[in-house]
Amino acid sequence: MKTRCLVLAALCCLLACGPAAAKTSQTKHPPAKKAEPATTPHETVEVPGKVIKEPNAFHGTKWGTPMAAVPDLTVVEKDGQAAYATVEGVVYRIGDAFLSNVVYGFCQDKFAAVMVEYKGRKAYDAIRKFLSAKYTEPVQVEEHPDDLGWPIGNVLIRMEFSREKDAGTLSYFYQPLYAPCSGPGGTAPQ
Repeated sequence: MKTRCLVLAALCCLLACGPAAAKTSQTKHPPAKKAEPATTPHETVEVPGKVIKEPNAFHGTKWGTPMAAVPDLTVVEKDGQAAYATVEGVVYRIGDAFLSNVVYGFCQDKFAAVMVEYKGRKAYDAIRKFLSAKYTEPVQVEEHPDDLGWPIGNVLIRMEFSREKDAGTLSYFYQPLYAPCSGPGGTAPQ
């Protein structure tokens, strides 16, 4: 305890004396460069001509949020470590498209995924346009022209559309939290 107090006192003295010593110094230094913001690995994705920040939330609910912290949830299914919940009457909007039937996915009680439905080709086109402008052009999934993916750092955004049903789903998966529950029975794939 005494050692910590002595170290803390020494640091305070250095900080207090530092500005005074700097005022008496006549040496001129070149102006300091502005510091670049620190980023963690996988927080951004580099695309030619564009730096993309991965989504850290879905409509304000951050990845990793405990289930109890999301208001008005109703659990509709449990599968091992995974739980799926909905909020009645909520309609989201992405671009010019309205999304309904929101299902929140939790793995080990942490928000890790979300799946929403949309209706119509017009909504599909609006969502694709919005996500392409915000992130980058999508990749085609499994040779289906209407199934798209945006792998952005730790987040996989997946969009599917059925021409027969004239409807589709948009899903966000935060891989570090979702992976342990992505296999059968809500456990990690073997």
